[in-house]
Amino acid sequence: MLDWIKVAGKLAYDRPTRERLLGYRPVVICLIQSLEREAFLFVQPAASREAWMPPQEGIEPNGSVERATSQCLDVELGISRKQMHFRRSVWLGRKAIPERQGSRDVEFSIRPMQGKAYYGSLCKVAEDTPITCNPAEVSAFEWMTLDQVRNRLSSNSDRKAELLRVLFDKLARIEL
Repeated sequence: MLDWIKVAGKLAYDRPTRERLLGYRPVVICLIQSLEREAFLFVQPAASREAWMPPQEGIEPNGSVERATSQCLDVELGISRKQMHFRRSVWLGRKAIPERQGSRDVEFSIRPMQGKAYYGSLCKVAEDTPITCNPAEVSAFEWMTLDQVRNRLSSNSDRKAELLRVLFDKLARIEL
């Protein structure tokens, strides 16, 4: 009986678990802000050399947004937990991925894949922190001012551009 109470509590209070069960893959988009100035670290994914985005990472089952953020920075950029200052995270919303719907199951899901459930996290890093790009994930990185982010926004898909607008609005209180 106690196990069922734990499962019910997890469904009620743990949003990433609830989204996973509904067929949405939980993902965190890591907005990395400079400690020294109003600049943000963006990466060019290895799979898409036109796009510039903050790094992203899937949230493991029973994992937290903060842990996924730490893992993302470590795996993709070689930034350790000691070099980053986690500030906060927010819920960004669900996005359906029609071209992939049902094609890839979400682990521990009761439904086929419906899309992704996005969370945003804000952390701060010193600009002189050594960055080592994982070539399987990232082809390049750059510290960008807000004007540079706005100029590069058009190189992303409409879906990614909208996610960036929501991310900046909810985490940094900045309109792109």
